[in-house]
Amino acid sequence: WINYWRTSINEDDLNIIYSEESDQTDAKLSPDGCKLAFVSNTNGTTRLTEVNLDKSRTPKELVVPEMGTVSAPSWSPDGNDIAYNYGTPTCPSELWFVDVLSGEKRQLTSLNILSQFKDKLVAPKKISYHSFDNFEISAYLYTPYQHRSTKKLPALVLVHGGPTSQFTDTYRADVQYFVQKGYVVILPNIRGSSGYGKEFENANFQGWGHDDLRDVLAGVDLLKSLDYVNNGKISIHGTSYGGCMSMSAVCFAPDVFQAAIPHAGYADWLDFNDVQELRHRQLLRYKFGDIDQNRHIYKLCSPIYQVSNINTPVFLVHGHGRYPSSNASSTFANALEQEYKTFEYKVYPNECYYVQSEENLAEMYQDIIDFLDRF
Repeated sequence: WINYWRTSINEDDLNIIYSEESDQTDAKLSPDGCKLAFVSNTNGTTRLTEVNLDKSRTPKELVVPEMGTVSAPSWSPDGNDIAYNYGTPTCPSELWFVDVLSGEKRQLTSLNILSQFKDKLVAPKKISYHSFDNFEISAYLYTPYQHRSTKKLPALVLVHGGPTSQFTDTYRADVQYFVQKGYVVILPNIRGSSGYGKEFENANFQGWGHDDLRDVLAGVDLLKSLDYVNNGKISIHGTSYGGCMSMSAVCFAPDVFQAAIPHAGYADWLDFNDVQELRHRQLLRYKFGDIDQNRHIYKLCSPIYQVSNINTPVFLVHGHGRYPSSNASSTFANALEQEYKTFEYKVYPNECYYVQSEENLAEMYQDIIDFLDRF
């Protein structure tokens, strides 16, 4: 786990400040230097803790949400209060204060215009399920209010980027959009995700698009077990590594999904290693090994070499980046075209690698719904 440690300048006494099975971030030292405040993440829920830095190392949990995220703590100059951001899956972050001594909390800002739609927003259920090798996979399950009707609903699997990243208890406009359109949405924290310890994070070594895809497929099985889900209408979508996974899903598990929407994904890790920047090349070296010795691993994890397997309609979306090589979806589109696969491909202008502007996002998500409605 990522925990905070402390040492003197000459490094003669290294010791952990507060050991716990959670990832700790956002540490801030109190003005008098006697306390450390930090955020701890347990299964996507984050809490605010302070610890005395004397020999006792006594922890005090100041903000402990049932579901929600605490972030960016900051001490007041007198050390009596800590300001922090707090949000939930149905409310973007607002600014709060907590009194360090009493624990009393008060909200400072109410800038969220979504409060007027609060009754329409859906809070997820936190669930877990077991994958093929008994790995426990945590996930968020969003269910539209109309699931109580007799009509069975379509479902969408959303995969996060990274792959060393994590879905947390934050508000996601994209998920709420799909839910409002009548989709059951599942957000799995598949192997390789952060937030569940080092063993879990390293469990996707040399297995991108394979073992972690099987975690996705186990989530599909869970969806199919729900009596309100239409088992013949399940799609997959994601950005960055989520886009890569969407490509892998249709190539390595060709009969599972009825539609796939990769956003700014990458399909060829051999090519990726030739054109991408240093940090990405180093990530591949860490996960796959040296390319000269492990070219077979790079190719094994690259879905583009299995495009002929695809039976699923694919909608590729991408931002128009500065350099031609920054549009990685074009290579996959060419491969789909060569194999006469059913696909659509759209690049949104005035973007970076990803589609991020409000105007283009509004257009892209409507395009995605239109594509899903057709297929």
